[in-house]
Amino acid sequence: MASGEERPDGGASGSVAPGGGTDPEATDGGTDPNTGGGTDPRADGDTDPRGDSDTAPTTDEGPAEPEPEQPADARDERRRLSTLSTALLGLFLLADVVFVCGALVTLWPAVLETVEPGAEPTATARWSPFGLGDWSLTADTAMLLAVVVCSALGSFVHAATSFATYVGNRRLYASWLWWYLLRAGIGVALALLVYLLLRGGLFAGSSGAGATNPYGFSGIAGLCGLFSKQATDKLREICDTLLSTTGDGDRDRRDGLAARRGDPGPS
Repeated sequence: MASGEERPDGGASGSVAPGGGTDPEATDGGTDPNTGGGTDPRADGDTDPRGDSDTAPTTDEGPAEPEPEQPADARDERRRLSTLSTALLGLFLLADVVFVCGALVTLWPAVLETVEPGAEPTATARWSPFGLGDWSLTADTAMLLAVVVCSALGSFVHAATSFATYVGNRRLYASWLWWYLLRAGIGVALALLVYLLLRGGLFAGSSGAGATNPYGFSGIAGLCGLFSKQATDKLREICDTLLSTTGDGDRDRRDGLAARRGDPGPS
């Protein structure tokens, strides 16, 4: 067949190979794609996806689907505390309340024995927590231990309520793990400070016959553990009252040093 014979689609057929077949380099659109003689695939109106058009890029099957955004649940899943860590934290809280309640039950008779009205100031009581040792407690030591135990109990209520709420809503994130671990320590420290201030008579109504009431002190200690923010605010109020100043100490010191250096300081 001659090389100039027309094809059914109107183009020129490729040249005949010496063996009688068609030359593969000259068949079906024998125009070199690197030359300008071929048909532009965008001639039918398709928009170049790399151009400035707002039309979405197309494929042989139709418009390309945009990549789906990562759902919020998938992002939260990476931040949540793992199932194993959540279970361990829950067991830690359960062990905490068992230990605290057991300590309070065994400690309370010793507290009443040493602090009850008419007891000798040097009276002591024996305390054996969980059968571990045999401690001799004075009235002050028994009250301090009662404050520690009751504040830890209040801290447990706060931590366990928060834990159950966030686990139920699947919003317990790993970044809050240390908050739960330190909750009891924070409550105990605040309760001890408040107890010392109460015994020192810095709060209104903290002196008199009921000043050594173990029930009152233990209840306040529990509230300090449960509402640590309010206890912190009360301590700040006391500090502002006792250590109030008439000027701004930081500003005064800064201005004095600046004047000494000859620097007017920030305006």
